[in-house]
Amino acid sequence: MKRQSVLRGSVWLIGSALLAKILGAVFRLPLTAMLGGTGMGYFSCAYGLFLPVFALSVTGINTAVSALTAQALAKNDPQTASRTASLAMRMFGLGGILFSLLLFLTAEPFCTLLLHNPRAALSVRCFAPAVWFCCVNAVLRGICEGHSTMQPTAVSHVAEGIGRAVCGLGLCGFVCRHPAMLPQGMLLPEAAAAAAILGVTLSTAIGTLTLLLFPPPRRSAPKLPPAHRRKDDRMLRQALLRTLLPVAAASLVTNLTTLIDLASAMRLLPQKADAANFLYGAYTGMAVTVFNLVPSVTNMFGKGVFPAFAESYARSCTAETGQLAETVIRRTAFFAVPAGLGMTALAAPLLTVLFPARPAETAAAAPALAVLGIAVIFSALCYPLFCMLQASGHADDTVRIMLAGAAVKLAGNLLLIPCLGLRGIAASTLLCYAVILLLAVRRFRLRTGIRLRLLRLCGRSLFAGVLCAGTAYLLCPVLRCRLPLRIAPLAAATAGAAVYFAGYLTVRGKRDYSSRCD
Repeated sequence: MKRQSVLRGSVWLIGSALLAKILGAVFRLPLTAMLGGTGMGYFSCAYGLFLPVFALSVTGINTAVSALTAQALAKNDPQTASRTASLAMRMFGLGGILFSLLLFLTAEPFCTLLLHNPRAALSVRCFAPAVWFCCVNAVLRGICEGHSTMQPTAVSHVAEGIGRAVCGLGLCGFVCRHPAMLPQGMLLPEAAAAAAILGVTLSTAIGTLTLLLFPPPRRSAPKLPPAHRRKDDRMLRQALLRTLLPVAAASLVTNLTTLIDLASAMRLLPQKADAANFLYGAYTGMAVTVFNLVPSVTNMFGKGVFPAFAESYARSCTAETGQLAETVIRRTAFFAVPAGLGMTALAAPLLTVLFPARPAETAAAAPALAVLGIAVIFSALCYPLFCMLQASGHADDTVRIMLAGAAVKLAGNLLLIPCLGLRGIAASTLLCYAVILLLAVRRFRLRTGIRLRLLRLCGRSLFAGVLCAGTAYLLCPVLRCRLPLRIAPLAAATAGAAVYFAGYLTVRGKRDYSSRCD
């Protein structure tokens, strides 16, 4: 029954995560079309802060509250579980209020001095209340998950995704349709971006209201005297922080690349401030949005292999464990390689199809997307390796690897952006994920004894992917002379996909698990 409950909870979480990714794409693609490069530059400054705050709350606070609640209930101690919930709500609720106020009050100097983008201050102010909602959401989700109830987390994720799309696009569209309502001196892209960020903040409030509809089960317990309660609170507070800090550090490290781009791009792009904001908005709104579509799907393979790999590894390094590792790498490569190479081959036509009304932004973002298409492959292959390292009990290695990748990213930005512009940002991302993948493969072998030969595992996908990308690249100009402008790239991509499957089936891969483990 316990195994069945865990499986059911995993299905809820994975299904909601996939649906949330789809809703995220539904939000970002039309938003970019409405805001354009300038508006997306302002939006990305605030949203770039939202992502690490969201990840920090979802992973750090959520994990700490969930772990301590589950431990207390496992010891048949509902009193401690109840005290954990109330103490966490006070701690992180108050902390969320303080950080929200701090962000609201320092938005203008923060955007001016650090981001070199003063007109993004309004968007940052509109985002500030979301910090408090994210903290409260994380506590409520942790309480539910500590009681082995995953449905509230899953439903709230989906509710937030729907709220983000409806509120964000609705408010942004309203501002774009009524520019006469804006105060004197405020630019339309500035106000529209702030309206979209306000929609994101409202979506976090929707997530909170959704969670309140699912109160966790209550267990009666005797009340402690005030002296014992203060002592227990002090111990629980220390336990929460001990659990929170390493997970929070790992979450922040995972988002370092976004923060590095946010802090360095506006300073290093070789244009004036307004032009730099336009370029950065085109890059994040178009190239990065398309780039993130593939890992958001292939990451499901890493999540799916986690329980089976952990169980198999706990027994010993067997052929079954190695087979699981090779299988998840092959499956990830099967989807990521043709998608990434296809982005490289059809970067400009693909953006033209998605954003037909934004030719200037498309021209700016297409060269960067062509580079990011290669980075897609490395990024997608990193995630299952991280999942398997975590499943084998070596989660701290992923933090060290990400720190090394972030150092490469920062150095790449400093060296490449001044001479290559947006392509420099994309090239540093490519180098970052390439280094992360190589380090992850090496660390995986040292920790688990499983040798993964990436060229052998991904060879069929690479061979067929090159054929796919070449076919699409050669056919697209020909088809554009005979088909409508928006149909030709899709037809070329379809032809490339057919060639990919044919090429993949033609090459036979040899599967030998006898010498996988050292």
